Amino acid sequence: MERLYLEVPGIARKDDAIDYIKEFYEYGSHINGSGGLDSHLDRYEEWLQKTEMRNTMQPTEERVPARTYFLVREDDGRIIGMINIRLTLNQRLSKYGGHIGYSIRPTERGKGYNNVNLYLGLKVCNRYGIKTVFMDADLDNPASWKTMEAFGGVRIREYFDDEDAHCTVVDYNIDTEKALAEHAEYESRVADFRLETDRLVLRPMTTDDFDALYAVYADRDNMKHYPYTFDEARVREWIERNRDRYQKYGFGLWAVCRKDIGEVIGDCGLTLQNIDGELLPEIGYHIRADEQRKGYAKEAAAAVRDWAFRETSYPALYSYCKYTNVASYKTAEAIGMRFDREYPDEVNGTTHVSVIRREEACK
Repeated sequence: MERLYLEVPGIARKDDAIDYIKEFYEYGSHINGSGGLDSHLDRYEEWLQKTEMRNTMQPTEERVPARTYFLVREDDGRIIGMINIRLTLNQRLSKYGGHIGYSIRPTERGKGYNNVNLYLGLKVCNRYGIKTVFMDADLDNPASWKTMEAFGGVRIREYFDDEDAHCTVVDYNIDTEKALAEHAEYESRVADFRLETDRLVLRPMTTDDFDALYAVYADRDNMKHYPYTFDEARVREWIERNRDRYQKYGFGLWAVCRKDIGEVIGDCGLTLQNIDGELLPEIGYHIRADEQRKGYAKEAAAAVRDWAFRETSYPALYSYCKYTNVASYKTAEAIGMRFDREYPDEVNGTTHVSVIRREEACK
């Protein structure tokens, strides 16, 4: 079965992106969900800059913060579609336009790709706390509004729009959490998460990673700052807990693999943790003892930091550890975090907390 994923636009995709838009011109087809790419074909680098700026901009009556993605087919890396997700709505978009615009290239239509496109878009909306997604479509574009209905979209209005569309428009509301819960079958069409750095790949844990993770967590010296070392049952539960997190939140601790040898050397990722009585997003990392002091924890944590500020709406990210775990909070400092607080707790005696705020990371 073909699998797909959403990709943040980058400079390496310039030729592919331009080819995607040109196909619409060739077929005389209307373009949706491109985030303005169709008006920047000769200024792709400028479009990338504007797209990045729109991630965190303050909403106005003209523009709102948004995320734009390419929908990519895993087998051949081809851009199959695009989706533009507005993270909030102003007065104008609340009446026409809504949260999501999407498209599939003309030569790839009729294959069910747009259902996957919307499913992935709803997962992004869920991460940003958008509980009800408002969408619209031209009445004479049943492919679009039938996709909305496939995810439980409720038609709330049908009217003739003489300002923007100049045709009959249908409006839909989609309950984000309900749609995702009731259509989990689309997970089989979604490519596994993959986050790459120069030397590492971060990917979801599997049960096949047991031996590699046992080598990390059953090492008494490696776990000296934790209340206990892990036995086999705890390692298996650790893997399952993170796999549950992927489904519930779209993130968790991921297996950290060295590219050169294809070996799992630890884990790193984003989880929600109780820090001083608050549920906060925390970057955690654990590297096998013989692979430490090589910069792998810093490299993985920096990639997670960038991913989290790009793909979630959290205003700040944290790392916490026992106050004696100097190596851990030095790694946090190496990715731009700074001391936030220390507080007493029953597990660590004293817990050391580091933080980095969105505005600091995005300077």
